[in-house]
Amino acid sequence: MNVTVLGGGNEVGASCLHIEMAETSILIDAGMRMQGEQLLPALGILEELPRPQAILVTHAHADHIGALPVIHKLFPEAPIYATAPTIALMRIMMKDSLKIIEERSRREETIPPYSEEQVEALLAAMLEIPASNTLRIGELRIESHQAGHILGAVMFSLMGGGAELLVTGDLSFKAGRTISGANVPRDLKPDVVVMESTYGNRAHTDRHTEEKRLAEHVAEVIASGGFALVPAFALGRAQEVLLVLQDYMDKGLIPEFPIYVDGLVTPVSRVYRQYPQFLKGNLAHRVYREGDVFLKEGRCQAVHPKEREAILQGKPACIVASSGMLTGGASSWYAEQLIGNDKNAILLTGYQDEESPGKALLDVAEGKTEELTINGTAYEAKARISKYGLSAHADASEMQLFIQQLAPTYTLLVHGDDDARAALSDLLDERYSPTLVENGDSYPFELRDSNKGIKGKRYKPNKEHEALRSLNGQFILYEPEDNDPLKVALCTGVHPKTNVLFSQTLKGKPVKIQPHQLIQALGQSTRTIDDVRASLQPLLDFNRPKLKALQWNHVPAGIYTFHGLLRYVATDDSLEERLVLALALQTLTAEHKREGQTGQKEYKLDDDFIDRAQKGRLSMQGMKMNAAKAMDLAREELSDEPDFTRCGADQSGEKLTLYFAFPDAYTDAQKDKMTTSIADKTGWEVVMSSSTRQDLLFQVLSDLTEDGEPESFSLHLQEKTVRASLPKNNNIQQIAEQFQQRTGFDFQEKDAAATTLSPSKTLFDVTDRSVRMENNEAREETKRWAEDRNIKLYKVSFKEQGNENILEVHFISPEIAKRHETDLEELSYRTGFQVIYAENPKQNEIIKEAVTRIPSSWALKKNPSIHREQSVLGLKVGETPDPDEAKRIEEAIQQVTGYGIELK
Repeated sequence: MNVTVLGGGNEVGASCLHIEMAETSILIDAGMRMQGEQLLPALGILEELPRPQAILVTHAHADHIGALPVIHKLFPEAPIYATAPTIALMRIMMKDSLKIIEERSRREETIPPYSEEQVEALLAAMLEIPASNTLRIGELRIESHQAGHILGAVMFSLMGGGAELLVTGDLSFKAGRTISGANVPRDLKPDVVVMESTYGNRAHTDRHTEEKRLAEHVAEVIASGGFALVPAFALGRAQEVLLVLQDYMDKGLIPEFPIYVDGLVTPVSRVYRQYPQFLKGNLAHRVYREGDVFLKEGRCQAVHPKEREAILQGKPACIVASSGMLTGGASSWYAEQLIGNDKNAILLTGYQDEESPGKALLDVAEGKTEELTINGTAYEAKARISKYGLSAHADASEMQLFIQQLAPTYTLLVHGDDDARAALSDLLDERYSPTLVENGDSYPFELRDSNKGIKGKRYKPNKEHEALRSLNGQFILYEPEDNDPLKVALCTGVHPKTNVLFSQTLKGKPVKIQPHQLIQALGQSTRTIDDVRASLQPLLDFNRPKLKALQWNHVPAGIYTFHGLLRYVATDDSLEERLVLALALQTLTAEHKREGQTGQKEYKLDDDFIDRAQKGRLSMQGMKMNAAKAMDLAREELSDEPDFTRCGADQSGEKLTLYFAFPDAYTDAQKDKMTTSIADKTGWEVVMSSSTRQDLLFQVLSDLTEDGEPESFSLHLQEKTVRASLPKNNNIQQIAEQFQQRTGFDFQEKDAAATTLSPSKTLFDVTDRSVRMENNEAREETKRWAEDRNIKLYKVSFKEQGNENILEVHFISPEIAKRHETDLEELSYRTGFQVIYAENPKQNEIIKEAVTRIPSSWALKKNPSIHREQSVLGLKVGETPDPDEAKRIEEAIQQVTGYGIELK
């Protein structure tokens, strides 16, 4: 026996199997993909395989029949068998598939894979499976069994040459409203089962509950004045939805409302009525008695494309339209019209391919994105979006019980994504050799010497795989491929062939982790994923307090496994402690790590490592809080300090700087206490800036002075002294003490006739400035000075004046520079240079800043004109603004540029 997977192996789409068995070759299904560049299965492989003697069709969904016209063209002599309802449904579905393909080919300027003539030739060649449900093809006896998926769906059992193979097609064990569940004979004992895995990683919710939710939500939307769009697969799901809504109306559980049916739903429903013998018993009886139970007259109305606009202009209603994944057809048109109104709703009821607009819509509902792209156009999603479990596929536990009942030697898992198939593989007993097949691969099986059954297991799990399987359900620390910081994920399964760990990040994103990326298994947790994320994610960013809290003082130097060390340091053996310990051990060099005799990694710890870990001084991920959070914590810690003004982070120097109005007012002990506390809590080196808010010194002195203002104010930074003349009736000694206590600066009285630097001068110099810096060093110091004060400088240069080199700073305008005269004195002290500011304004910058703040309603006719003498911008506007608004805009412009405005 040899099974070759041409398509639909590690995917949902383009299902196609080539089977060689008992010297007979057949094909089962030939579907197409609805997304991507490659629509068809890998049909080129057929050239290397025996020509099929017959073709079997499991059911009429496009992912199982879409490529049959090409197959029939290649092998016209091979009979094609399907059930009578499947053939009738194919006449509808194939013609629709052709329409979609031709439209796509026109849009992408490609050649369609087949023509209308080929479709007609295929349909003319279709043969019904006999009423006995048994076929003879070559040396094979083939039996069909009800699969329960949709009308006419079957699975095939192939027997011959001493072996038996079962191909399930798409399965559903629970009966819906239209079709009974799968019917499998108890004596069926296949050697090999090829089984779909669409929902191999899910458990279905109660169907009655889901139907109730759907009916009630549709009624709510319509009662609120909106339209409820239910995109549904025309074949199967749409009929179920129509019966649910109308049955709830019949029972008075929801109010009456109009239902419009669009797309292929109407012709498909007609086929359902034509084959009542294939329907569920009670529904068959209703069809015999009532006729059309899907589109009841007066309640449901079939829609022609020309009527769509009128429907949306009418009363609120429910619209059931194909396709179910919004990949085209009527549903995508309605979605484009309804998505932008929050009164409307789009209610999904079926499987959504990863690349489909339907899946993108679910991403919108989960908050992953705010836009939906349909037919190349992006729409803001405001409509209500919900999903309902009306699946026509078996879930994981049902498939597990099914395989357990069949007890095959091998189980080939197809028709599912890697996550679904891996999860199902882990669920199945190893005795049934679950195998994740790949498109394009062949799977040969040998007969036993007795010619009865298949020889022993071909795909045996190796030791590495067994070890990795134990990670299923555990949280793991891993290293991303892009060298990003280490991350945590939840392992949900292991690929049996490649050993790839199927996982999901703490944020719920699927991720495939190679074995070499695994750092450490952290263990399982009974907490919710939200709780785990909330506790572990912050530790990946900052964990220094948690590292120091571990009981490192209990650890003697030596060699440890991870869990052996954990027994020493853990206080509660939590996931949090395990994560921090795992991160700490990654700082060890290669010579301190080795593979132990048991296969576990061992770590050699010396006294130096233990001491640094105890003090929180390891160079590990999370030792430092990120800059923004560190500054937030500093602000919160110092919120009760009246002199604290701000903090800044120097990323290159890895230093956090605290700024106070009067740092000299604090003792060294007080400074050390503040900086040490914040350093421990953030992991940053913390320093206090020695810079004093000079502009506030005069204000403090003024507040302390009675009956008048200080005069002849002068500042001597190096001496940390302020000199001024005070009115005679002030207590100079008392003011000096209070001033020193408040600012850390001494105060000295001087004669009223004493002079200090005139604020009208543009040359700033202090007699006690520090040693002059080298030019480049002074330029960098100037930039730091400006950054400390949130001052925007446009240029820093040097000018020669006599024999003196003078530092020139360029503000946007001299008017702005004059606001910082005291600051410029400090700059002179810090750099050792005399300082001047540039007298010429930056005209282009002033205009740019002004224009960005002028409302468009003013209809500015041209760029503002600058009048330097008056420090005014002339504005020629088309509309005279409100005076209050004009004043507000002028203040905003003046704040940034120093210039007022004059309207013309």
